[in-house]
Amino acid sequence: MYENYLALIPFFPLLAFLINSLLIKNKLNNIQAGLITFMGLFTSFILVILLSLHVQEVGPVHVKLWDWMNYKNIVFDIHFVMDQLSVVLCLMVTGIGSAIAFFSIGYMDHEEKVGKFFAFFALFAFSMLLLVVGENFLVLFMGWEGVGLSSYLLIGFWYEHTKNGNAAKKAFLANRVGDFGVVLGMIGYALVFNTVSFRDLQHPDLAIIAANKNLLIASSLLLVLGVTGKSAQIPLFIWLPDAMMGPTPVSALMHAATMVTAGIFLLCRVSNIIIHFSVVLDVIAWIGALTSLLAALIAITQTDIKKILAYSTVSQLGYMVMACGLGAFSTGLFHVFTHAFFKALLFLCAASVIYGCHHEQNIFKMGGLKSKMPVTFWTFVIGFLAIAGIPGFSGFFSKDEILSMAFTNPGNGIFLYSIGLISALITAFYMTRMLVLVFIVPPSHDVHDSHQHHKKEDDSHNGHEIHESPSVMTIPLLILALCSAVAGYVGMPHIFGGHENSRLFQTFVEKFTAHPMGHRELSQETEIIMMVVTTILILSSMGLAYYIYVIKDHERMRDKIKAKFLGIWIISSEKFKVDELYEIAIIKPLYQVGHFLVDVVETHIVNGFVKLITKAVSGSGNFLEETKPAKLEVGILYIAIGTALIITFVFSAFTFR
Repeated sequence: MYENYLALIPFFPLLAFLINSLLIKNKLNNIQAGLITFMGLFTSFILVILLSLHVQEVGPVHVKLWDWMNYKNIVFDIHFVMDQLSVVLCLMVTGIGSAIAFFSIGYMDHEEKVGKFFAFFALFAFSMLLLVVGENFLVLFMGWEGVGLSSYLLIGFWYEHTKNGNAAKKAFLANRVGDFGVVLGMIGYALVFNTVSFRDLQHPDLAIIAANKNLLIASSLLLVLGVTGKSAQIPLFIWLPDAMMGPTPVSALMHAATMVTAGIFLLCRVSNIIIHFSVVLDVIAWIGALTSLLAALIAITQTDIKKILAYSTVSQLGYMVMACGLGAFSTGLFHVFTHAFFKALLFLCAASVIYGCHHEQNIFKMGGLKSKMPVTFWTFVIGFLAIAGIPGFSGFFSKDEILSMAFTNPGNGIFLYSIGLISALITAFYMTRMLVLVFIVPPSHDVHDSHQHHKKEDDSHNGHEIHESPSVMTIPLLILALCSAVAGYVGMPHIFGGHENSRLFQTFVEKFTAHPMGHRELSQETEIIMMVVTTILILSSMGLAYYIYVIKDHERMRDKIKAKFLGIWIISSEKFKVDELYEIAIIKPLYQVGHFLVDVVETHIVNGFVKLITKAVSGSGNFLEETKPAKLEVGILYIAIGTALIITFVFSAFTFR
């Protein structure tokens, strides 16, 4: 029975995709198309809950659908598994995905292509579920590529706008670079262990690891390259902020529960291998730490509400990747879990604000929305407190554990801890900045005037007063707000929950993932002091932002700060010119190589060779035409002589060999 449930979990989103695709010509309205996708995801959510209870009590569930092919002793089959890792991600994809799909019914109410949107939405969910329940590298990679395709379709949903199309292509190409690393890394693992099954990698033979150390290190680093693509880390993080060009619910889906978490999920799947290679762990940890800091520094000067949240996602993903690099894979996945709720909430609140402000996205053209959009405001506050790491909210528990793991890690731990703490303080600052500019202080400009020339998703709201979003949009906000407040309590540290009720999430996940190695234990007093100091620093950072943007004239203060830190401010607002650097170092040289291949190699060499052959054949034909024998007997003689020469040449060649 449970095997059937497992097989049906990816099926229902796929069915929703097929139904919406077949009915596109019928021009379904937003309610009809949205309910099809919502019901597909929600049905899978119910099945995941039933399976999760079974996994908790009995153990993993497996179902093999069919064998595909064999290569030597390696079996490639379509095989699903629901284990500790799959349960967590499936709950996020189906549960949060259902809430976002329901929210989208209201958000897309004036969109003409709702059937296509909800079809792509369901395809995205199906691909992510395929990735998550895959028992081997083959099925995981199918979902991995499906997620890449679906993200391309959703980011470029409004393809009639050039920027949207360019953003979709940028995401697609950046992920293809990472996918190349994943393919090579998978091949390396398969050659060493003679399997592609994750079950076989859970308890690897240490002798095999020692004998193939260099190949496994190279293969692991190639997988890490794939992680930097899907989970938007240095050097391939550049696509994620531009992915904001798609509809805002898509951003909530991608940034919270699906695509960007795939990289951390992959690291957890192979954690029992990479835990043995300190060089791989160090690379992962430093990539995560530096990404977290860089993204936070960029977010602090952005003015687009979606861009701020996008860079916030990149920064939080850096935290997760850093945790994996510290060997604390269960802690990294715990932050994936808590982050999914508060980031989905923040993005949907942003969507609600954009919807209520007639698709304005500049936070300096908003303001004073607290009284006009009270549900959106208070739910946003909960998400804000969670991401800032305020005690009692979900983000506090996972962030605190990551910082503790960094502090107690031997070697570079103190440096990683410092970077993580600075990133947390900057996060608290720019999130407070966004909160007060959107909801507290009066708007800097007349929002309504700015809408006359701002036409993005729909202009039918122009001229209307700002108002709270409809209940179809606010109900998911309330559900996600509740989860953002309480989700962290499943992973409380020992000092809060004792040994029986603490770290339940991490203990559950560690039945599959590798355990942290080499960390020293902190005393309860030290841990409490660290929590108190971190909380005071975060509150001080929030207070500074409140002072600048509320108590003082924020426009004048902003000019003062810009004048004092002009160089840093400019380079931050220009995103550290990473895109320009890639343009100079990679894109332009590739264009030059392409032009050389077209203008020189193809035009003069390839085409010249083709023309030479054409002239030779044409000349030979003309020669034969002019010298053809007058009598049939002579022609037959020529054919016989030619055939004899060819046969002689062939036999001579074989005899010589």
